[in-house]
Amino acid sequence: MDAHSKLRGCWRLAALAAVVLSACGGGGGGDSAGSTPSASAPPRPVTQSDLQIAQSVYGSGPRTPVGFYSDPLPSGHEYVSTMHLKNADVDAAVVAPQPLYELCTDDWNEALAWSELGAQHAPQYADLVETNDDPRYFEFGRVRQGDPTFYVRARVFKCAYLDRAAANLRATVGPAGTLNRRPLTAVELRDLSEYLWQFTKYNNVGYAVLDSSGSAGAANLSHTLHIGALARGGISSGCDRVDVIAWRHTLDTTSGTLQLEATTLWSFGAREASGVVSLCSL
Repeated sequence: MDAHSKLRGCWRLAALAAVVLSACGGGGGGDSAGSTPSASAPPRPVTQSDLQIAQSVYGSGPRTPVGFYSDPLPSGHEYVSTMHLKNADVDAAVVAPQPLYELCTDDWNEALAWSELGAQHAPQYADLVETNDDPRYFEFGRVRQGDPTFYVRARVFKCAYLDRAAANLRATVGPAGTLNRRPLTAVELRDLSEYLWQFTKYNNVGYAVLDSSGSAGAANLSHTLHIGALARGGISSGCDRVDVIAWRHTLDTTSGTLQLEATTLWSFGAREASGVVSLCSL
């Protein structure tokens, strides 16, 4: 074989090697903008940047997404408190670590009796001034004696809607009751998840709902609230810590049983000074 033939053979081998490397994704120095994200790095579950999340938990940004469930307050009252009656409200023997859960009944008289017991056990008695009936619950409006500006809405779930006896409000994960309304739909689960959020620690200063979204499996539905949570102080760098939490209800579409889980997805540092929010290193 002459020198020209050998040279042509080497070029063929080099070209074949390049094709093989290309097919296998090998080779370096490529354009990173066109690369595929690593399977170990899941896509960010919220659209907000860390700075935008920090602004929300410090109170300078929105606390809930557009279209999130709202519970209009009755007019004519300066202060309104809304609560669901729990087993501990009607039975003083229910103390930690015993499970704590919201009561349910389909009997209006039983719900009224529980409302009266709850009022008697409260630090300050409130007189019954109004009753309301919702497809999801019975509601008893009360005004505190000596403080007519303070209106308490005490609610009792209807078991035909939701039975929370299997839940434990002292726990952040585990059984969350049974949704008994039919049909079981993603809309029902979303409404329930956003409604229950109102009665958690996440509905307080220092927390913000970043996103409310659902997904479907073969035999279940899930709905997740992504929540930003602020933990102030205690960090030597002068930063507060912000946690991003996935608070998820999963519904068995055959039985209606609910499971709850709460997972911290990531954390970062932030601070607020003179009304200006910025990021910092933990």
